[in-house]
Amino acid sequence: MIPRDAVNTALRLNLPYIAVASAIAIGGACSLLLARLRSRDRLLLWLGMFSILYAARLFVQNELVRDAFNAPGKQYVPLALCITYAINVPYVLFVLELFGRGWKASIGIWVWLCSAFAVIAIPICLLAHQPHWLDTANGVLVVGGTLLLLVHAFIARRAGNKLAASLLWPPVLFGVFVILENEGFRIYGRSVEPVGFLFLLIGLGSVALRRALTTERKLIDVEQELSTARRIQFSILPVSAPDFHGARVAMRYEPMTSVAGDFYDFIVSEHLLTILVADVSGHGVPAALVACMLKVCFAAQKMNASDPAAILSGLAAIDRKST
Repeated sequence: MIPRDAVNTALRLNLPYIAVASAIAIGGACSLLLARLRSRDRLLLWLGMFSILYAARLFVQNELVRDAFNAPGKQYVPLALCITYAINVPYVLFVLELFGRGWKASIGIWVWLCSAFAVIAIPICLLAHQPHWLDTANGVLVVGGTLLLLVHAFIARRAGNKLAASLLWPPVLFGVFVILENEGFRIYGRSVEPVGFLFLLIGLGSVALRRALTTERKLIDVEQELSTARRIQFSILPVSAPDFHGARVAMRYEPMTSVAGDFYDFIVSEHLLTILVADVSGHGVPAALVACMLKVCFAAQKMNASDPAAILSGLAAIDRKST
């Protein structure tokens, strides 16, 4: 039987980290869900993958979780290292999505280096003992890339990009906790790096969420504009087919997109039915307004109903006068 004091100590040391890992995993899942269902913003996608991988590593490294899955000892180390080397990829893709390829493609090069390192290092960890150079190379990639992120964030701040500039403080705080970790600082004998990662996650999440909200507002504005254009367009189309002796007219209008540039109208006289079918160039509200003008101009050509060439000439003359 395990002594009660040992159980209490294990719970006191490990439960807070399980709570942190759970919070990070939930945040990552919410980020992926938002990216999938609404905004399609890849910042949220990379943030979600980054968070879930880090949470997975915390779970794998946690003693209580390993005991629950009957995996004592050091068998977990290769899996934790593989996750460590994979975490860099969504992190650098997040930075690439935010800043682009960067000065002289420096961020693009960082992405390729991290991706190539993960492809090489993960099989080595799974098939052989971990060489010391893997940890060294991973540290260089993380530290060097984070410094590169800070440089681009500072440049963005100088350029007036407040969204990108807000990434100045999270990597700095995370770096402070990493330094404390490497210097041997512990909280009740446990790593302080997850605390720093929470600050980094909050910073990255705020940037991703703010951009997603900005994108969402733009989408709402576009949807409202399209809705207005759709109402204008359908209001100018004939409500019913013309009642013309000797002919039956049927019509059906199905735009390929939410707002199309197609337009039709009729001029009905005692012995003549004139049909206009036109395609207004452009989309949205401008095309709908042009269609409104076309309807008014076409109605004014009733005296030329028997002469299509005269109708077109009249429309062109009106257009010249209006411009």
